[in-house]
Amino acid sequence: MLEKRKGRGGGGGGGGSSIEDNWNAPPLVKAQMAFEIIWFCFILYLITVLLKVIRNVPSPQRQPYILLLISAIFLDVALIMNAIIIRAADDIPPGPSAIALSSVLELLWNQSTLLITMAGLWVFRKRSKLIMYGEGAKGFPYAGQIWKFVGDWVVTSLGLLFLSLAVIVNAAAYSLYWNDNITFSDYKRLIIAQNGLYYVQFAFYLILTIIFVVTGFTLSSAFKRKIGHPDVVRHFPTRLRTPTNFNAGHQSDADLGHALARHSCNRVPI
Repeated sequence: MLEKRKGRGGGGGGGGSSIEDNWNAPPLVKAQMAFEIIWFCFILYLITVLLKVIRNVPSPQRQPYILLLISAIFLDVALIMNAIIIRAADDIPPGPSAIALSSVLELLWNQSTLLITMAGLWVFRKRSKLIMYGEGAKGFPYAGQIWKFVGDWVVTSLGLLFLSLAVIVNAAAYSLYWNDNITFSDYKRLIIAQNGLYYVQFAFYLILTIIFVVTGFTLSSAFKRKIGHPDVVRHFPTRLRTPTNFNAGHQSDADLGHALARHSCNRVPI
């Protein structure tokens, strides 16, 4: 590593070449950094779209979109951090700083799977109110039950907890091993514990994914039985692009489900 730094320093005084010219990384590593930047720009575009959507969605209906926005921001920060780490890998000394960067990056990267899935379940809960306001409605469907919503958050929170514990144990193991304050056998036990925590976190994510699939299937079946207003669901993405028409002709405090169910795109009067 020191020889590489000296080589960079000696080449910089000659012809004033750029930093990129002195980066002698393999093509695959350079391609990885390029893709990280491309995905960063794509997620950044999605964040701007979400910001526009959130401003026009009625306040009682904004929570899942805000959660999705927070997760997207974390993911975008992880992408640009990873690109910077790939580019400056030779200049980051091994030790506490490298361990801290790796731990923060791991948390930012892996949280998105849980939070984005939970945001989707939250959207399903909001969508289920369309059935409640529809003709022939018989109470809330499965997706809108409060006990299910609490259960979804419990599974998500436990998944995030075990993810955080796994990252903490991993960082502690490497820190102690780097400072020679731990034997190899103890270090190996910490790594085994860290892997076990990752498996538990993945199990909670798998449970949350199964819940997401089952909820989406049951909600879709309820709409196909024409309990509510399938036209509203079919045109839901279009209505998001013209959200100013949500509450047209209705009171300002009407929620999104009620406004959509009474929208002119419906042929079934309420």
